Parts: sequence; C-alpha cells; structure tokens
Amino acid sequence: MYPKKLSYLLFLLIILTSNQLIAQKKGTIEVIVNGIKNTDGQIMTSINKGQEGWPESNFLEQRFIPTFTAPTFTIVFNDLPYGNYAIALLHDEDKNGELTKNFIGMPKEGFAFSRNYQVVLRAPKYHEANFELDSPKKTITINFQY
Repeated sequence: MYPKKLSYLLFLLIILTSNQLIAQKKGTIEVIVNGIKNTDGQIMTSINKGQEGWPESNFLEQRFIPTFTAPTFTIVFNDLPYGNYAIALLHDEDKNGELTKNFIGMPKEGFAFSRNYQVVLRAPKYHEANFELDSPKKTITINFQY
C-alpha cells in the first residue's frame, strides 16, 4: 500500500515541478526594424501580451526611443516569459506622442506591426499581428509603412 502512495506522490511532485519549470522559461525578442525614412523625432514601441487593449493600450511594455538609425535598427525586449506577443511601432516624427493624421484621417507618420501586417483601412487585430516566443531568443523583422 505504501509503495503505491509513494509512487503517486512522486509522480505528482514531478508533474508540479515540470509545470513550474515551463512557467519560468523566459526569452528575448530581437526586433530588426527596416524602412525608417529618416532619424527625425522618436520611435515609439509597444509590446502586448494578449488582445485586451491592442494596439492602443494595456501594454506589457512601452518605450520611447529618441536616438535610432535609419533605415534599419534593432530593438531588444529581454526577460519575457514564453507566450504570445504582438508589437506595434510608430515613427513619431513630430514627438507629440501619438500618430499624426491628415485631414481625412490617413497617417502622416510611419508605423509598423509584427508579422508585417499591411494596413489598408484599419490596424491589425491582435491575432493578425501576434507571434509566439517559445525559445530563449526569437528574432523577427518588422517593416515600416509610410
């Protein structure tokens, strides 16, 4: 009777330990950004882990990058738990902290989304821009649209 209980407890302990190890896995996302037309202003980046608020709010992290190179530069997000993410970028040339639009509502500044979603009439839904971080390092490329 005791060996059965002991093996059951040992099995349960192994399952719980392995689940904790999986939950603790973290990685780095390296984003290669292409297509920046100039070095005016700042680059705003946001990364979301879930569709709530995407792409305008509920950021896991938001950064303002005042110095960058054109036409290409790299952004690194470190120490992120494995999971599903989406990234949005804005070339905030006038440094007003938001996407500047013309009189009919078309963007006057560059923007980009993970999975290189091509904007026609609307920003992508989360499932159209998301990707999986499931390794110690993931490199993605994002191309700006102007």
